[in-house]
Amino acid sequence: MPQAARVCDQCAFFPAEQGTPGQIVEHGPTPAMFSAPSDPRTADCVEGRFG
Repeated sequence: MPQAARVCDQCAFFPAEQGTPGQIVEHGPTPAMFSAPSDPRTADCVEGRFG
């Protein structure tokens, strides 16, 4: 995560469950996704609560 925040201009978050392909739940400018994610699942991931 820290490297993605440092080197990416755009990013996407697509959580996957076991045996199921992920679907994009949020995408956009990296600074916005890491500072103010709009989806709570993204917030959980970037804040280290899972993943």
